[in-house]
Amino acid sequence: MSAVLQPTADQSTEVPMARRLLLVEREPDQAIYWNLLLSSLGFAVTCAHSLAQARELLTSQPGLIVCAAQLADGRGSDFFAALRGRDEFARVYLILLTNSFGQEELIESLSFGANDCMDKGASYGEVRARLELAGRVISLNEALHEKSNHLSHALGLLRSELESAARLQAAMLPKPLEAAGVRIDVFYRPSDMLGGDMLGITPLPETRCVAFGLIDVVGHGTASALISCSLMRELMDRMVAVLDSGQDPRCCGQQVIEEMNRRYCRLGIPGMYFTALAGVLDLDRGQLSYCQAGHPSLYHFDALGGWRVLEEAGFPVGLLEDAYFASVDLPLRCGERVLMISDGLLRPSEVDPVGVHAVLGSLRPLGTNAGAILARLEELAAQSCGPERDDQSAMLISMLTPALATGPDHARSVTVT
Repeated sequence: MSAVLQPTADQSTEVPMARRLLLVEREPDQAIYWNLLLSSLGFAVTCAHSLAQARELLTSQPGLIVCAAQLADGRGSDFFAALRGRDEFARVYLILLTNSFGQEELIESLSFGANDCMDKGASYGEVRARLELAGRVISLNEALHEKSNHLSHALGLLRSELESAARLQAAMLPKPLEAAGVRIDVFYRPSDMLGGDMLGITPLPETRCVAFGLIDVVGHGTASALISCSLMRELMDRMVAVLDSGQDPRCCGQQVIEEMNRRYCRLGIPGMYFTALAGVLDLDRGQLSYCQAGHPSLYHFDALGGWRVLEEAGFPVGLLEDAYFASVDLPLRCGERVLMISDGLLRPSEVDPVGVHAVLGSLRPLGTNAGAILARLEELAAQSCGPERDDQSAMLISMLTPALATGPDHARSVTVT
């Protein structure tokens, strides 16, 4: 038997999906009866007498498929199960037609993917009511699908914007710096695409100093990333201004931290506080001067004692206006290292509540191998995963040659690699 009614390609696109119906029935009299009945209810009916023909007619994109339970080339339930395995038919409303409407057949048809099971002897009123229900379900599914597409599009745009912001933030991170006798490496792994940590390095060739800073803003994501980048720019600009004014480099970090603390305390922004570490490396003196504001302890390596913790923290910036901040001077000789990390790399435990000694233990076997130290930071970062993962950042300062005595004949160039 050929198809009783097959809409053309133009008709199938003009008729709403909820009104396009594929009828699969092998018995001619039943096919004619159901075609007329369904057409009278306003459906554009396409008929198939076998499952093989039905598969060919799926290109008409029906919103409903009414299929007999038994056909010459298979069962309607198996046909439905195969359709449910294909994403493009996930929203099609499937109705199984049966001569023996029993509980077992109902259960099987529903478990195989049917939306409804209908007796061929059902009254006109019952058929109409069931198909009206099908129409409402299809309309709701279509509306949900459309909203889902809009949401997916919006999420795609948002993700694209976040990826652009992440690339911008990555571009703002300092490159490894190599100056006369010193190398500074950085490590940065945000908890997601964007992070609330930020690092800064600014060499000042005329004074043979290098200003540096680390900032960790409370929270993660876009807002924290914007704030951390803005704060780092402010921190580095103020440090450069202090150094250019001829003030003592040893007090630079402390002075800028105190200024920023007063400023952000007076702004009174709820929850607006952050940890910071600001300092200056004086290449002529071979001395590191820094100020900590709630940032984790530093790690120092020298040939005699190996790695040790420099335990000092202070108050975060923006928490207490009258908070006290101190400047620390640390002479650095040839071969010595200083590692500064954010708290995302710490692994607290019962015996080590802060987690600084766990990091210390992992550093001790590495000695002065900068590559091994950075690789170990990668390993520590990889140990943190899931929603509890924090932003992770670090700065490693390595003295490669002895400090030079101050004098007019010394080289002034600074190379950034």
